[in-house]
Amino acid sequence: MVSLDDLIRALKTFRPGPDAQQLSVLQAAPGQSLFVVAGPGTGKTTALTLRILKVVLVDGAPPRGVLATTFTVKAAAELRSRVLGWGFAVIDALKKDRGVSTEQRDFVASLDINQVWTGTVDSLCEQLLRDYRAAGTQPPVLADEFVSKTLMLREGLFDNKRHEDGVLDGYLGTLNGSRWNFHAGTKAELLQSIWERRFQDQVDWGAFVANGPQTEARARQIVADALYAYEAALQARGMVDFSLLEDEVLRRLKGGQIEEFTRDLRVVLVDEYQDSNLLQEQLYFELAAACGGALTVVGDDDQSLYRFRGATVDLFRDFPARYRARFHKKPQTVFLSNNYRSTDEVRTLVNGYATLDRGYQAVRVAGKPVLARPSPRPGLPVLGMFRPNIDILATDLAAFVHQVFRGKGYRLADGRRIERDPKDGDVGDCALLCSSPAEWRSGKERLPFKIRQALEALNPPIRTFNPRGEDLPSIPLVQQFGGLLLECIDPGGVVEGQTSGIAPDASTAFAEWRQAALDLASSPAAPIGLVDYATGWANRDPGRKGYEWPRSVAVIDLIYGLTHYFPDLHDDPEGQVYLEVFARQLTAAEQIGSFRGRLVQDPREPGLGDASVRELLRDFLGPIAAGVVQVNEDLLDSFPRDRLSILSIHQSKGLEFPLTIVDVGSDFKDLRSPKFKRMPEDGGPPHRLEDLLRPHSPLGVPARSQRDRAFDDLYRQYFVAFSRAQDILLLVGVDATAPGGRVPNIATGWDRMGVCQWAKTRQPFLRL
Repeated sequence: MVSLDDLIRALKTFRPGPDAQQLSVLQAAPGQSLFVVAGPGTGKTTALTLRILKVVLVDGAPPRGVLATTFTVKAAAELRSRVLGWGFAVIDALKKDRGVSTEQRDFVASLDINQVWTGTVDSLCEQLLRDYRAAGTQPPVLADEFVSKTLMLREGLFDNKRHEDGVLDGYLGTLNGSRWNFHAGTKAELLQSIWERRFQDQVDWGAFVANGPQTEARARQIVADALYAYEAALQARGMVDFSLLEDEVLRRLKGGQIEEFTRDLRVVLVDEYQDSNLLQEQLYFELAAACGGALTVVGDDDQSLYRFRGATVDLFRDFPARYRARFHKKPQTVFLSNNYRSTDEVRTLVNGYATLDRGYQAVRVAGKPVLARPSPRPGLPVLGMFRPNIDILATDLAAFVHQVFRGKGYRLADGRRIERDPKDGDVGDCALLCSSPAEWRSGKERLPFKIRQALEALNPPIRTFNPRGEDLPSIPLVQQFGGLLLECIDPGGVVEGQTSGIAPDASTAFAEWRQAALDLASSPAAPIGLVDYATGWANRDPGRKGYEWPRSVAVIDLIYGLTHYFPDLHDDPEGQVYLEVFARQLTAAEQIGSFRGRLVQDPREPGLGDASVRELLRDFLGPIAAGVVQVNEDLLDSFPRDRLSILSIHQSKGLEFPLTIVDVGSDFKDLRSPKFKRMPEDGGPPHRLEDLLRPHSPLGVPARSQRDRAFDDLYRQYFVAFSRAQDILLLVGVDATAPGGRVPNIATGWDRMGVCQWAKTRQPFLRL
């Protein structure tokens, strides 16, 4: 083993050493539990990586005994890249260090840093069930989001025609809180949420079903039947979804059935702990119990955004007490507050925003310091652009972006200029963050649509990247491609008319898709060869003498064949995302269907061919057309450098941009604008689900009202948005929602008591 000084000296050969706060994380004994509260831009991944290297190199823990998990696949990849990259660099430096003994160099050279386990909690659980199972048994197949949503729609909702049951409809409608956009996809999503929270909150399911109000008895039983049907469908296919996966691993850990893995554990580290749920906490505690409670958790309660996915931020805030109750010892609290990301001006606004609402302070970690910097980093003032209406706002905002990235820069009143990096700067250095990236709502154009139009009208034009801007079934490219798939698989919709289990919204979309495909095929713009290719599939005729159409053909071949005629599906970043949705949904259909994503054509058994078509309509194209599957964060690996990315604030978590534009109020022109996005009067579906299920959970009934929890979540949302900025933060909206305007809005400095704190003092930004 080497000393901590040796490790830090090796680290400094290729990067700066840890600051005093990060050093506290390193210096802690390997068996010491740590509660690391890390604000935005404070180097939490750095601290986590260095602790991993320290327990291996300094404390002598075998690499295979170190387990580190995080919340997303992208974050896990970044952590692993950091551990391996820095690990190998440190090992190389130590092997060359003459201040290290020969014995120590031999020890360092013997280490295989690849054996450190890093990944998401789900990837860990999947590996445990695969590698540590009883002899002669098969590991379960993990059903991804596409599979689980398809089965919930098919078995949970459409089985026994539950989608037509008025009792279930009313029950789910109450949970949703609105009948607007309340369709089969919404109902299936609500059922999925109940299913997931049943496990995430460790609900006593029998008590929930049996002990509700009499008026809800039948509705709860229908929900239970739907979820049982979904679970049975998974079991019949040897599958588990993420909730069942984690629950099964927890059961085996408690039963001592994975000791072959746990006996080697020395240290457990968890990143993004504020996004954990009760099921995951119990998993982490069981793993930590195997190594004497050596558990390090890292996170930030102010950046907890995933309540809608079952995250329970209270678990992070109350971690010291919960850990002490389980392990009978006290974790060490470490605050990381040195922000290396943002300028002093941005940091000042973020600090002020986090503390402006008195009610919000009650749910934050006690004693939490403000963000600071070891040394000043002055920059430009925070900027604000507020205009009379959304059209003027979009025009002026587009001009600003264009001047910065395609012109000579934007000049402020004091003569300072905002301009791109002359070496390699581009529009990708900027992002527009919105509560939702949707380009339309209730038939009205929103800022993401307006800015797309305005930027494309300039010379030279700037394109945007917003694959989540429209409902997937209504995107013209998706309609044309989906319509051609329909016409190739089921010409004229003959089999469709005989197929059950297709949502009414999907049938409507199918008709629109077919028309879009026919319009394309009959237009002069139709790609050469497209009509002949589609006709060959529709007629099951290869069109070549001496060749016969195969009895069974994989539909993935059709997808790739049609893609040839749609360059945007392989050349355009947004098109690539849409193509990925089709490909993944077909994979889901392959996994759950009898025909495995294949189209059968057998003149001797015409019924078999029709059955394969029905399955493809129901399990492949139907869920896309119904809006059940959509573009999600997992499909967005990177963002094009030459486009303005338009992201939801949830998407932006973990990212940072030199120039960050935050839409704080383009939707709020008057007091009739939606209150749940600016000054909530009650909670949303996640809060209603909590109140519904938690009385039957160890978590108990939430202490705060739905309204207060909705406020808390909105403050966290904009805290995350504002803290993404590295150099320049620009807040945009309409005049009515500017600080002191007639429309109360917590994103512009209002507290939950209805007082605009930003209007009481000097506004914290320079208006453009």
